[in-house]
Amino acid sequence: MTPHQVFAGQAARYDAWYREPAGRAVLRAEARMLDAALPKGVGADVGAGTCVFPPLLSHEREIICVEPVEEMLRLGAGRGSHALIAVAEKLPLRRLDFAYMVTVIEFVEDPVEAARGVAAALRPNGVAAVLFVESSSPWGRLYRAIAEEGSDPIIASMRLYTLEEIVRFFEEAGFRLSRVLSTLDYEPLTVPAEEPKIYEGVCERCGAVLAVFERLPRE
Repeated sequence: MTPHQVFAGQAARYDAWYREPAGRAVLRAEARMLDAALPKGVGADVGAGTCVFPPLLSHEREIICVEPVEEMLRLGAGRGSHALIAVAEKLPLRRLDFAYMVTVIEFVEDPVEAARGVAAALRPNGVAAVLFVESSSPWGRLYRAIAEEGSDPIIASMRLYTLEEIVRFFEEAGFRLSRVLSTLDYEPLTVPAEEPKIYEGVCERCGAVLAVFERLPRE
């Protein structure tokens, strides 16, 4: 079963998780991190799922929800400025100020091709922000254990990466790393006692890492 098929069958569960206490904590922390890294202007949430992030990031930004799974976009109707069915590798958009991906690179077939698709959609010096589960973090270790159990079809279809691997994918696609942020420094999948801290750089115990890239002008 492909990741698209998995998400089509799990769309309602995916959306509902962000309304649970643990999901809301993750959403708020990751949105704060993205808000600190993204420029103003017009951009895309690539692999937007049910478009839970744009309402938290739309101040002085116009965000297009781009998602290949129709069931996901249907549940997220009205949460973004616009909605578009497409994949990262073939984005029908150009000269965007920014694009971001939240736990998406783990599900694409070819990360470099996905990065090239994002590069083609950005203006020169546009920003690509890639939020991912760090493979070597406590969250990454737990996700691998869940995948081995086979109890969660979404987690079972993930491929986890390190920061070094993500940087390599995007550098090959014509980007330069400009900033790294981290969050989720608490026990995985629990509800934190207070708002998770946002760290500049890599935090070894943090589950979510945001790699921020600048698209290099083409020669």
